[in-house]
Amino acid sequence: MKTILDETKELAASTVNQYLEEAQKQGKKIIGYFCSYMPEEIIHAAGFVPYRMRAVQSKGTTRADAYYSSINCTFVKHCFDKALNGDFAFLDGVVFVNGCDHSRRMYDNWRYAGIDPSFLHMFFAPHMIKETALEYFSLECSKLKSSIEKHFHISINDESLKHSISLYNQKRRLLTEIYSLRRNKDVPIKASELLGVMLAVTAVPVEKAIEILTDVKKFLLGRVVSKQGDLRLFISGGCIEEMDHLELIENCGAVIVADNICLGTRHFLDEVKEEGEPIRAIANRYLSHLSCPRMMGDFERRFDYLLGVRDEYGIEGVIIEKLKFCDIWGGEIYLWRAETKKRNIPLLALEREIYGGSAGQIKTRVQAFLEKLRNRQIADEGLVQAAGSDYKPKL
Repeated sequence: MKTILDETKELAASTVNQYLEEAQKQGKKIIGYFCSYMPEEIIHAAGFVPYRMRAVQSKGTTRADAYYSSINCTFVKHCFDKALNGDFAFLDGVVFVNGCDHSRRMYDNWRYAGIDPSFLHMFFAPHMIKETALEYFSLECSKLKSSIEKHFHISINDESLKHSISLYNQKRRLLTEIYSLRRNKDVPIKASELLGVMLAVTAVPVEKAIEILTDVKKFLLGRVVSKQGDLRLFISGGCIEEMDHLELIENCGAVIVADNICLGTRHFLDEVKEEGEPIRAIANRYLSHLSCPRMMGDFERRFDYLLGVRDEYGIEGVIIEKLKFCDIWGGEIYLWRAETKKRNIPLLALEREIYGGSAGQIKTRVQAFLEKLRNRQIADEGLVQAAGSDYKPKL
């Protein structure tokens, strides 16, 4: 019998889906966007459907390689190759974000290649969190709103913005409730399954996403996927959209119970305030939510998030990963290595390419890391027996 997680897995594996097709039949536009710093509420308030861009179903980067160098991020190249092949022809517009230089240049290449759709907007998010940055972010939100209004000959008012804020907050609350279930000893959903849910709910109208998440929450009641002896992990990184990559880690004898990834906690943590001027409230949330390393001077807060959930979720080890040629995550890994070493927190740093294979190498490294964690547990148990109940192992 087909379950709700089977449906989300199917949605996650497809570039387009029936819910987007139904929305278009109703006259709604589909606007693609990159990066967690792009405010979905503004697109939705226009009566459109925000669609998180993804590289799923990519068959390679052959055509995109003509526009990018060999040392560019493979996520960007896979997405652009799909665009060149017409895989995103169903979109009515695309909003690009200066998440990094690699994604920033996609806007220029897209225009140079003359690819549809005609509505292409460059959204500039600040790289620091402070009052002047909030002013700038608010201005960028207003520019996006005006750009949509001008191109599509519509008007976006405060009431529609407030309605959109309310819906997206409802979606965030459901995701928070589902993710928090992983703090339990018996974990009801795998991280690979949750990634499928995230890919699904960022590719359908938010109203449908709320229905899906409500069904997922009900489905998880009494469900257990963790096994005795599974090691509880935290994962941090940028673009992770391959469910089989997380399955590989899980199949080595681990359960991923918390994260700081783009299509994870960063997507839904923190709500938009529903009182006050809506554009300002939207800007404040998207600027100050749990950050990625594109945000300068915010490393301490990102690392504190791990420390804050470590005991609550019983985290026994940390995996941090980067896509090859990603400088900002390379710098982040350097800082994490230093801070985890100070606190005696086991850390595995991985480098890979999206849809780039190397599963065997990754599996070997993960297995070695988990074996190290198990040996550490055995040693701690021996010290507890020798020292008595006063001994507390360090995590």
